[in-house]
Amino acid sequence: FTSEEKIQFIVYNKLSDFKQSNIGLISDGDENNIGGVTNIVNNKVFLYFDGNRSNFRKQVKEAIIEVVMHEMLYGTNIKEKLANSTLLVLPEWYSKGLISYLANDWNFEIEDRVKDGILSGKYDHFNRLSGVDAAYAGHSIWRYIAKQYGKGIIPNIVYLTRVHKKAEDGLLFVLGISFETLANEWVYYYQEKYNAEVF
Repeated sequence: FTSEEKIQFIVYNKLSDFKQSNIGLISDGDENNIGGVTNIVNNKVFLYFDGNRSNFRKQVKEAIIEVVMHEMLYGTNIKEKLANSTLLVLPEWYSKGLISYLANDWNFEIEDRVKDGILSGKYDHFNRLSGVDAAYAGHSIWRYIAKQYGKGIIPNIVYLTRVHKKAEDGLLFVLGISFETLANEWVYYYQEKYNAEVF
């Protein structure tokens, strides 16, 4: 994944300055917000440094990945963006999960949330998940795809998602299985793993 455009970072020293800024104001609130104190508008990233360097590095990494992924899915010029944004609507697990998967290593926090979601049945209807739950469920799906089919297949899925305007079609044409089959295999994989740990 590479970006065709230069990514601009605007970093505020104080949270109050960040909140008072009307640069990149979005009418519906946090439309492109990846969480925390990051706002992304096209190739401009607005951040607030909270004093924690590792948190700041994580936010920068996630922002870069989100900008590049957005370019891959929606294009770079205004005509492509308008055409693709009206036709291509992705579930949160797909977009937030892919950003999380590419930006963060598998860790105890993600593992615990996924384990809870799988064993409790919370992820049974993961297309309806939102926020952190969607990001972690999606992260685990992308991790499963990488383990079963290889990491190199992920850019192909993203490209074919853009071409066919549906996440399900991108997965079908690259993996050769339906979205429903993939979801069942994913749940079964993690259920087996976590049930074995319990007993």
